[in-house]
Amino acid sequence: MDLSLSNDQSILLFDDWNLLTNIRNVYEDYCIEPFLASHDKIPLIITTQPYRSRIKLQRIVDIKQKYVSVIASFIKRILQTDRSIENDYEYIKTNFSTLITINTSELMKLNVLKHFPWENDRFLFESVLTENLLHRLEEHYHVYETFLPYDPLTVKLFLIILALTSRTSPLFKKEQYNSTDFHPFPKQFVFAQNFYLTLLWKYVIYRLGYYDAIMYSVRFIQHFLRRQIIQADIVDVIYNRDDHGQLMTLLETVTK
Repeated sequence: MDLSLSNDQSILLFDDWNLLTNIRNVYEDYCIEPFLASHDKIPLIITTQPYRSRIKLQRIVDIKQKYVSVIASFIKRILQTDRSIENDYEYIKTNFSTLITINTSELMKLNVLKHFPWENDRFLFESVLTENLLHRLEEHYHVYETFLPYDPLTVKLFLIILALTSRTSPLFKKEQYNSTDFHPFPKQFVFAQNFYLTLLWKYVIYRLGYYDAIMYSVRFIQHFLRRQIIQADIVDVIYNRDDHGQLMTLLETVTK
């Protein structure tokens, strides 16, 4: 892939560059810093593994909370810059779980994180999600980190755009659904998403040129759709666990 800059240097305006710089700074302050600070409360490595089933399940919930909370922190700060959507966080909070792969890969690229989130609790995660699912997740990480040229601004823009997308997270099966499960998506989110999508498109064209910008975007979307398939399988495994819905109930509290 040709990584040379586009000949059209005027694609990005001065305000665009200011916004891109702000997004990068917000990510450092509201994602990276909180992640590092979370090590005190939820360490990456625990010296003694818990034996009770309930405590083991709580460890999985805590790890998920660790990675979801920093995405939420970043997106909340981005929302605060747009008064039309800053009070509508409830509509998109369930999306953050599906962004863990992208954001974790970003943390690894930045050397903020050295290993997969489950690496130090592998036996615990295998006992819950199965070895096959972990293997698929690891292959997914590897493909994502190698099949595209790395650009930190592009990843951060994709995080924002996907967070503003209507219901990217697979639904947990329920015996009875509430009207809020299918609440209409606010149109201001669509407008905000289009704004960041335009900024992403302009930036990728500037970085890669028109043809490679299209190829980059298509490959990224393909990657995300594959991640959705894995996420749906994870939801299915958790839902069908013989624990009377204990883990599913605990995990649902993560995004509240």
